[in-house]
Amino acid sequence: MAKQYDVLFRLLLIGDSGVGKTCLLCRFTDNEFHPSHISTIGVDFKMKTIDVDGIKVRIQIWDTAGQERYQTITKQYYRRAQGIFLVYDITSERSYQHIMKWASDVDEYAPEGVQKILIGNKADEDQKRQVGRHQGMKAVFN
Repeated sequence: MAKQYDVLFRLLLIGDSGVGKTCLLCRFTDNEFHPSHISTIGVDFKMKTIDVDGIKVRIQIWDTAGQERYQTITKQYYRRAQGIFLVYDITSERSYQHIMKWASDVDEYAPEGVQKILIGNKADEDQKRQVGRHQGMKAVFN
């Protein structure tokens, strides 16, 4: 059976529990939004194939559980990631404060030079914002 894609990217979503990692994944892969869901247990993933200038790109996105009890499992997925999305909830100052811890884990467990992208999620809840736009933009990663 022939491959159905030309390039494969493995991406990882990390962040505290409840910041909306699974919602981001479902919106991107299935164009669906589920206002309520159960917490991810361990790790889950979805794939989507897109066309970029005639090249079939398969994107494999791994959705990790944010609870501390699963972190020994989820850290194993850092090694194969080519890009890591660090997600925080704009309505939770605490989730934003934990981003530096998540970034530190990436530096320790992910391959050198892996791309890190910061995502402030739940913009639809802007009236409940606890993390300002400028504050989110100041987060710097090495």
